[in-house]
Amino acid sequence: MIGGDPDAFVGHFPDLWTNDPAAIPADIRAAYLRASREAISSIVADYRASAFIDVEHDEADRVAGRRLRMPVAVLQQDRGTALGFDAAARWRAWAPDLRHTTVSCGHFMAEEAPTQVAGALRELFR
Repeated sequence: MIGGDPDAFVGHFPDLWTNDPAAIPADIRAAYLRASREAISSIVADYRASAFIDVEHDEADRVAGRRLRMPVAVLQQDRGTALGFDAAARWRAWAPDLRHTTVSCGHFMAEEAPTQVAGALRELFR
């Protein structure tokens, strides 16, 4: 399905998943589409892994008590609450040194809220 018309499949995400579609100008959109066309098999493999083997690996890590020991930053779009889970709580279970920020934007944070994203990264690296 994706390979049949990758531009149509991938192209609707910037339209639907942004609060401000103008945040992704035509040249950037074209770059996304080009990169996605070249990575269809990787995109599909990533989704497949997140539904199966990643879940098994996460469960094994939980059972073994493994946690991330480095500082971790999680930026959550403000629409993320509609997903039905508390992102900060979920990540804090894995990363006790967590910096959680809710960003007012759609899915494409770097494009829609570059100042907030850069600030969160600067704080993490500090």
